[in-house]
Amino acid sequence: MQYDKNRFKIWALPHPLVLHWVLNPGLMFNELILGQRLSKVTLIDKKSDKPQMERTYVPCPHCETLNDQRLWAKGNAFGHWFGLVCPSCYQIIPCLWNIFSLAVLAITCPLWYFPARFFRQRWLEREKERLANVLERPLIQAKSINWFVRGTFYFGGFMWVAFEVLWVLKGREWDLGRMFDMLPVCLLAGFIWGSFMHVCMNLKGRKT
Repeated sequence: MQYDKNRFKIWALPHPLVLHWVLNPGLMFNELILGQRLSKVTLIDKKSDKPQMERTYVPCPHCETLNDQRLWAKGNAFGHWFGLVCPSCYQIIPCLWNIFSLAVLAITCPLWYFPARFFRQRWLEREKERLANVLERPLIQAKSINWFVRGTFYFGGFMWVAFEVLWVLKGREWDLGRMFDMLPVCLLAGFIWGSFMHVCMNLKGRKT
């Protein structure tokens, strides 16, 4: 597909934020466990004056529909292991893969290959139902999300738990004092991430 570069910012490889998704080992958990996926191409309307979250689109290369990215937010953000399904043509929109996810999938292929083939069609039908439910409700508004709280407690808290699990899995001795020393560091990192998301998602476009 060809996109109007005068109208849209195009986020695709090697855009830094897209590259971050591909190279950050922490996002392997999001992809393989949570089923959170990122489309290979994301478009941001430069001519709209709405917050960035409300002018971001996921194009479908099959039917060329520009889908509002908020279709895959909030309650529909997870569970998309096979990719994002276009609500117009029900084809799968190509998504990125984290390189560490690909490594794990390659190693564990004998474990998931046949179950994935068996459940793929059922998953697709479930995706259609989820999209129908999302389309029945108003889409989430940028101003309704408190990114500072999400970043500090959700992202920071998850990072804290993940660090502790990795620490134990590496065979190191669990230390309660060290664990509580890490907590403020992770919460601060989460707050910084939330602040960054607040700025990005509420960034206004220019008026036409």
